Amino acid sequence: MKITPNLMFHDQAREAFGFYAEVLGADQLNLITFADMPEAPVAPEWKDKIAHAWMQVGDQAIMGSDSQPGVCADTGERKAEEMRKPPAQTSVAVHFDSADKARTVFDRLGENGLVQLPFAATSWSPGFGMVRDRFGKDWMINTFPPQAHA
Repeated sequence: MKITPNLMFHDQAREAFGFYAEVLGADQLNLITFADMPEAPVAPEWKDKIAHAWMQVGDQAIMGSDSQPGVCADTGERKAEEMRKPPAQTSVAVHFDSADKARTVFDRLGENGLVQLPFAATSWSPGFGMVRDRFGKDWMINTFPPQAHA
């Protein structure tokens, strides 16, 4: 089994995944627009938005898309109630063998973002930090301790 995070954006998926591919050194990045999927009818202004993104980094992947506002499987009062709720917040954890590499990725993700916990050595790691990137996504950047690979 493989569990793959899926990041939802509001009109920033193309820019975000281009940035993530550069920062994380993606082996593969596939972007499918709504126009590429004629079975998914959308308003004309949504044709060039990302319906599905797949970024492969080694044996790991992250998926994502632009989320159309107001799309909900239900209708009526429940839909209105759901639309008023804030989006679910999650973070993506990325683990590195090298604290130098981890710090580089942390610093890049933090460009025009918000450092939530500065990158530093901790009791469990030679380097750990938490950052919200400029797209509003939270990341936990961690370095494996040397004994983790013994």
